[in-house]
Amino acid sequence: MQPEEIPEWIPFLRRSLVFRELVPEDLARLALRLQKLSLPKGATLYSRGEPGDAFYLIASGQCRLINERAGREIVSAFLGRGDSLGEMSLLTGEPRSTTAKLDTTAEFLVLSKKDFEEVVRETPSILAQLSRLIAQRLLTQQDAAAPSDRQELVMVLNTLEPPARTLFTMQLALALIEQTRSRVLLLDLSPDTGAAARALGLRPALTSEAMLREQDLREPAVLRNLVAEHPSGLEVMSLPASVLGGRLYRGIFLLMNLLRESHDYVLVASGRELGDVEKSILEEADQWVLVGSTQTSGVFRALELELERVAPEPRKPVKVWLGAPDAASALQLHHDGVVKIPWTDELSGQLQKGISPYQLMDRFPKTRRGFERAARKLGKLSIGIAMGTGAALGYSLIGIMKGLKAAGIDADVIAGTSIGSVIGGFHALGLEPEEVEGLANQVDKAWVYENLFWDLTIPRSGLFAGTTLLRFLRSYYGDREFHELDVPFACVATDIETGEEVVMRDGKVGEAIRASCGIPLLFAPLHREGRFLVDGGLVDPVPTKVASQLGADILISINLTMPAGQRKSAVRDRHEAALARIADLAKLKELTLPEALKAPNMLEILFQMIYTMEYEIAQSRMELAHVSIHPDLSGFHWTEMHRAADLIDMGERVAETAVPKIKAILPFFADHCKLPMRKQTWKSY
Repeated sequence: MQPEEIPEWIPFLRRSLVFRELVPEDLARLALRLQKLSLPKGATLYSRGEPGDAFYLIASGQCRLINERAGREIVSAFLGRGDSLGEMSLLTGEPRSTTAKLDTTAEFLVLSKKDFEEVVRETPSILAQLSRLIAQRLLTQQDAAAPSDRQELVMVLNTLEPPARTLFTMQLALALIEQTRSRVLLLDLSPDTGAAARALGLRPALTSEAMLREQDLREPAVLRNLVAEHPSGLEVMSLPASVLGGRLYRGIFLLMNLLRESHDYVLVASGRELGDVEKSILEEADQWVLVGSTQTSGVFRALELELERVAPEPRKPVKVWLGAPDAASALQLHHDGVVKIPWTDELSGQLQKGISPYQLMDRFPKTRRGFERAARKLGKLSIGIAMGTGAALGYSLIGIMKGLKAAGIDADVIAGTSIGSVIGGFHALGLEPEEVEGLANQVDKAWVYENLFWDLTIPRSGLFAGTTLLRFLRSYYGDREFHELDVPFACVATDIETGEEVVMRDGKVGEAIRASCGIPLLFAPLHREGRFLVDGGLVDPVPTKVASQLGADILISINLTMPAGQRKSAVRDRHEAALARIADLAKLKELTLPEALKAPNMLEILFQMIYTMEYEIAQSRMELAHVSIHPDLSGFHWTEMHRAADLIDMGERVAETAVPKIKAILPFFADHCKLPMRKQTWKSY
């Protein structure tokens, strides 16, 4: 370090754990020996096993320390500004015990081994301070399997026109602070810089080049004069991209690191142009968000292709689509796991009238839920619900969904097997649990015969063809395909010829659900894409893994299977009835049926065998879910399609016990948020 640079760095060194106890004269001598080093995002500072030839102090940026355990890389710590690394090998002479990789472009102050030895001879107090630091680090690394979360820089590329662009930016930032309960900063680089702050009722502090040049971008305190704070805790920095395109261009990484160090999430809101400034921020960003609509689909696809060309590494952006995708975009967006947000031009009109952001979303609850899903996806908090097999017992799923809705818990993705695919599909279609309950309550024994069993066929591969069941499903789904559903959805079937699990995410939803709930021998297999498909419960009775594959971070499984001894049985019912009649000696003669006729029939044996197998498979996969809901349905039989009301009520009661466990995982339900965007009007369990 040059002598003229030392005054600039002394305040930073004085705050570091390693050097804070040094007197000013010793600190100045030390600073003369420090060398500056800058490395790009993704670089390796040093690798495990290398000789320890230098000590590093992070001046700006973030890196991670990586250990190996059983052949796997395990992150033991995230380090940021003011943290030191490499001191242990320097003291012990042993090779590096970890690998240090950069999560951002980073700036270091480096002390070589030779200079370190000379500094220790001149200033022995440094050695004592280093020893204390190492001891502290050894203690904290005993829980190395759970490193602290690192801060995220999120680049939002928005193809929308104002005021829709402003409204989207504002609502996404508010939803992110609400759903994650984190410190969020919105850096507004969009062409209409300052519009987001004004829409929030703030006076934007437009940042100029002169303002930034006067500041030390390594000092968090400088942000006080550059941001405006909303009552929710959201901070907004309005900065025209052109400001960073001149002499400040080389300092972009310093500014991004500064913002990241003082916030959990930094949303960088940009427009549809990818200039040099935007490309530099893209390189630093941890996540990308690409926003489009049918009106801007051409620009959206062009920007998507440009992202692929300029990407520093192969990665996909989170895609958000406002309104229904056009036919050309729908299928590709479906495979990319797009977040759909219901949209109407009335929203932008209301914003221009000065309606507050909270009141605005209260008027459009489905749009609000779309923003919440997008925020949970960015915060890695997407909720996946796996709905299991159970025939009539699946009515309890409706009650559980009613309970979750009442508690303010919404599914971001859904996977279903058998009856779980029916109920889950209705939810993905956009039906509220109360609407599905209304359908279920219409079912009686006459309805079952008319819609399910009134298509007897030649019993080659099933007693019933399943045609009327398919017709019933098509009456709701029509020719809809999976990519047209409101919520990402998949259902599971079994290839009866190969025994393979078949996860269906493409094609017509009605046919897929019919295949998923085709109980073997009862319904004929459905021929789909060259396969003969039957009930998915044979291979995956609770498709928790499928929900994870759809992108869920938090997995909730609903397991309706039961062991044979607890399951309501027609055989046991007859036996209990017989025992009751024994007490009536006048009817004793009625109990003289041959023993063979008292035994289970072939279908009873078959279904008992299937459900026993499903229970064992479900039990073996219980650990996959963060929360497992397993209601006691022993008082119900899987054929009792007419008992919807009782089963739905049971599901609601089961939800009451599960809701606290789910809330404990979701930051939204924590009690530390200045101003929640959503009124908490749901029941408190």
